[in-house]
Amino acid sequence: MEPDPERPARPVSARRRGRTVAGAIYYGIIGATCLAGTIQISVQVFFTEHPPSPYGGCHQGLRALVEAVDRARAAAPGTDGEDGAIARFRAALEPEWRYFDGVATTCKGSAKDEGALDAIERLRYAEEHAARREASDLAPLRRQVQEIVNTDLAKASAPPKGP
Repeated sequence: MEPDPERPARPVSARRRGRTVAGAIYYGIIGATCLAGTIQISVQVFFTEHPPSPYGGCHQGLRALVEAVDRARAAAPGTDGEDGAIARFRAALEPEWRYFDGVATTCKGSAKDEGALDAIERLRYAEEHAARREASDLAPLRRQVQEIVNTDLAKASAPPKGP
């Protein structure tokens, strides 16, 4: 559409200019957030060095991961709730699970070994989920029983005061 020469152009209002600037700032922030997230994810996926496996082979690494899951399962129970249980579980997985990617690299190429690694990883996830669920269900009961042991049963098992 051609501008009409007899009709003067309307000046851009301050309100319209403000909306344009605010829109540009808004979309600029959204774009910068998306770009920053994309860069961070790309760096972690493609440029992070994973420590090599210290184990002699795939099967040794798989055994070490299974032993770490067993150790973590035993370490999780406690009376301090879900956060404490998860912290103990994850701490007990170390140092073996730090080398998970290195073990995965040594197991690459064998469908059976890759399947075993996948099963072990799913077991770790399920055990962590069970520790979380168990902690939220059992922690209050454990605290109640511990309080009974500390108060009522401690009095009952105390040696009688003699003459």
